[in-house]
Amino acid sequence: MNVSKILISFLFSLTAFSAVWHADNSWTPQYESEYSKWMTSQAVHARIFVDKNSKYYGLRADCADAAYAMRAIFSFENSLPFAISNPSGGRASQTLTNATNAFDKYRDSHKRVVAFLDYLGESVGTENLSRLDTYPVALKSIRPATLYTYKIKGRFGKVIRHAYTIKNIQSTGSFDLIYSTQAIKKDNLPMNYRKGKELVNLPQTVWGFRRFKWPSTLANSNTTLASHFSYSEEQYSLARELGSNEFFSYVKDLLKTENETPNSIIKRVLDNACAEAVARIDYVNQGVAYNLSRNGKCMNYTDYDIYSTPARDKALKASFEALVYNWKKVGSKVSDNHLAMLVESIVNPTYVDRDLVTEYCPIKVEGLKTYNLAEIWERVQSGALSSHPNDSLAARWGVPGVRTSCKVWY
Repeated sequence: MNVSKILISFLFSLTAFSAVWHADNSWTPQYESEYSKWMTSQAVHARIFVDKNSKYYGLRADCADAAYAMRAIFSFENSLPFAISNPSGGRASQTLTNATNAFDKYRDSHKRVVAFLDYLGESVGTENLSRLDTYPVALKSIRPATLYTYKIKGRFGKVIRHAYTIKNIQSTGSFDLIYSTQAIKKDNLPMNYRKGKELVNLPQTVWGFRRFKWPSTLANSNTTLASHFSYSEEQYSLARELGSNEFFSYVKDLLKTENETPNSIIKRVLDNACAEAVARIDYVNQGVAYNLSRNGKCMNYTDYDIYSTPARDKALKASFEALVYNWKKVGSKVSDNHLAMLVESIVNPTYVDRDLVTEYCPIKVEGLKTYNLAEIWERVQSGALSSHPNDSLAARWGVPGVRTSCKVWY
């Protein structure tokens, strides 16, 4: 090979690896439709960042990180541009994009993407996601890959934020959600994938059902977006008018392609209460294990924020409240006697067939016992469950145990 060919090859290699990836295509409504289809596919799964056979193995992502990552991965695989607002006013660029050359030391394209996403995860969060990089959508336009974000007040002026990605929409209008958490990120665990998970916290201000802006529209006002973006603020006034149960029922009615029978409504909300209660086992165990690893040393705000469960316990409570609400609404029309006996055993304290409820949804807490939904609902109503990660396992589940004197951060 002569000197000129060597020089050309060298210069080409510098160019080839200057960006995280090169965008040869542009975002269009068709690509948005493809993104939505991709989200429902097996390519998007809970173990995408922890499976050693995955091309994106090694990424540690919390809820906002995961939402950004899935958008970026689709962009990379389809040679599309990716850009988000740069949260640091001190940096030269207004955006963080796939064109950055900060990761060109990684020769493997997928490792370069993972390194880029790791960097984004340390730079942005749910505030950026909701305020800068997404826009609210018309409720009828909700589809797979739409995000749902929320922000709720905690104690002492603190707030709790979270983001879900809609992986699929069931024929009844219910959502299958995929999402991560701070505890998942810290402990490097698979994401959560919950079929039919009920949303609880209402849209407000910039929080709610949202979709990503295109890089070309990132700096534009939402009101200037073309009609195909389906920008709308309607969810906020409707949420204020209807309240939680009625608002999310309204959304389901808009999106459903088949009607739910009273039996299926009750089965859905009952299954959701079971899923929330069972999911709490791992949430609590993560905090208990971390607490024991530190010999009970009081957690600082960061660790408390990762391992406490006030938002999850609120969702647990809301799942039971949805069961009670729907039972009052359609319970008299339920024709499945077994299902009716199950619900009555949970919501009616004068009639409890504990064996029946335990068989339906055993909540097996290792080191304590197997609980049922009737017991959990009793403890939720009495406020016996503890969200504090410095409390003992027993105290976390509302039975006599060590209650911490450590600070409650929110």
